Amino acid sequence: MERLTAQNFDRLAKAIMERHGVSYSRAREMLGALHLRLICGEEIRESAALQAALLTAINTGKRAFRGGVTVSLAKNVPLRVPWPGAATLNEVVFALGAKEDRGTPVGITKSLLFGDAQDMIDANRVVCDGWRAALLPPGVKTTLLAGPDFALGGVFAGAFAVAQAFLNAAEISHREISEPVGLSLWRPDLFWLDGNAAGPPLHSLPAKLWLLGLGHLGQAYGWLLGLLPFSSKTPTTIYLQDFDIVEEGNWSAGLFCEPRHVGKLKTRLAAEWLELRGFRTRLIERAFDEETKRSTDEPRVALCGFDNPEARQVLEEVGFELVVDAGLGASLDHFDRIVLRTFPGASQKARGIYRSPAADVATMNPALFGEADGECGIVFQEIAGKAISSSFTGACASALVVSEVLRAMHGGRRREFLSVQLRDLERPSNQYRDENYQLRVARNGSVIVCERGTAN
Repeated sequence: MERLTAQNFDRLAKAIMERHGVSYSRAREMLGALHLRLICGEEIRESAALQAALLTAINTGKRAFRGGVTVSLAKNVPLRVPWPGAATLNEVVFALGAKEDRGTPVGITKSLLFGDAQDMIDANRVVCDGWRAALLPPGVKTTLLAGPDFALGGVFAGAFAVAQAFLNAAEISHREISEPVGLSLWRPDLFWLDGNAAGPPLHSLPAKLWLLGLGHLGQAYGWLLGLLPFSSKTPTTIYLQDFDIVEEGNWSAGLFCEPRHVGKLKTRLAAEWLELRGFRTRLIERAFDEETKRSTDEPRVALCGFDNPEARQVLEEVGFELVVDAGLGASLDHFDRIVLRTFPGASQKARGIYRSPAADVATMNPALFGEADGECGIVFQEIAGKAISSSFTGACASALVVSEVLRAMHGGRRREFLSVQLRDLERPSNQYRDENYQLRVARNGSVIVCERGTAN
């Protein structure tokens, strides 16, 4: 193994080290023994949500199940989500790094079913539509969701399914899915099968957005936006603000990151992904601070993915009319926890909330790195406080964040605060705020959704 540094440190391996009390090299070996099988039913041919779930499961799954991701999929499945240069879902599946399923591999294997795939005793079933996502335990038969069909619910469903599979396979959580569990991104306060939880058809998308931070959260925002039915006839403009470069250790959590991208600015990486999908981009490669001010013609809606309190303190002082901010847990017990807040006009100010570093600090036992002196001691000091991070948590957070903007545009209620933990999704904490939410985002502009079957 190459010399361990703060730049190549695998933050998901940190969870294995802490949970099992093993060395870094052993933690990486244990991740390499994990395999993920994805088995698809015929329903995936017609469902954009289910296809987004599969692709998200592959992209997040390969970063957690290091032994590999295999897919069982019928041949020549028509593609229902945007992906430039591809005509079938099969092409995208293998481009993302999945392999054709040829039976259960050696090691620890978890399986997921997409749609009415063949029954398997040990496999949870992923179901979703545009606004809803659910995971069903083995043997449970539930009518497939028939609400509006677009990628939002699918991204949450695919990432949530991978989260549950990984937490169990890695023995971080022993809580099995024993009954159907789901979430409505339209109305998370309602039971996901409630008729009012299905949400309205998607008729418009934002004309402009400002992405603040392009770590694994910001990349997850871009991943989801790229799977939504934006039309290239009226391109959406995305502002991308970050100044960091891709490091080797970013691969485990960043959905855009591959080994060939090391050393590349994250803004350029995100711009490449978005521009291929017809978006216009503007790059801002400097820190976000009190000097940052939005001008008249720039996006009025921002999606925030910062991981430090200093930048978040000024979120209300830039001139945005809506900021949706996601914060993730850092420690072994909370790295799958997502806290969403919206600004401005909330009951608490950003400067009051983010006055100091979060209390959920990721700490480590120095003994796991051997003697805490010399070179090992230096490495330990550099990485001891780094957060455990995972791509599946970031992808789930992206669905929650983007749903907030889409809800505002479609006449829904403003969610001022939301807290969920993926290992215990049944009890999300919600706080709504009554206002004319559509008016808050109206001046940001909208574009018409691309209809299925039209040029995209």
